[in-house]
Amino acid sequence: MAKDQARDVPHPFEKVWDTAFRILQQPGWNLVRADKGTGGLEVKIVMDLLTWTETFYVNVTRIDENTTRVLMGRIGLSQPLDWGLAGQYIDSFFNRLESALQDAT
Repeated sequence: MAKDQARDVPHPFEKVWDTAFRILQQPGWNLVRADKGTGGLEVKIVMDLLTWTETFYVNVTRIDENTTRVLMGRIGLSQPLDWGLAGQYIDSFFNRLESALQDAT
């Protein structure tokens, strides 16, 4: 079953927020809420033709000037068929985030 994942990244909050926001605007991901003040993002993703639309959250939290924690997980319950897919979407988000942050350095 897909679990929430958290990663600390060695980049300032502003850079991480802007990068996460861009990634969540990709085709197929419907960004429905973004609150920079709280660091909260919400995105709806249609997993595939056989499953429901899943809602994911991303929380971006400043740890210090140069470190930011990013937490991503699913909101609500899902079908067992979705668990593996949800994990793939979470992994994909973190891979894209880390790659984009490295490219921007």
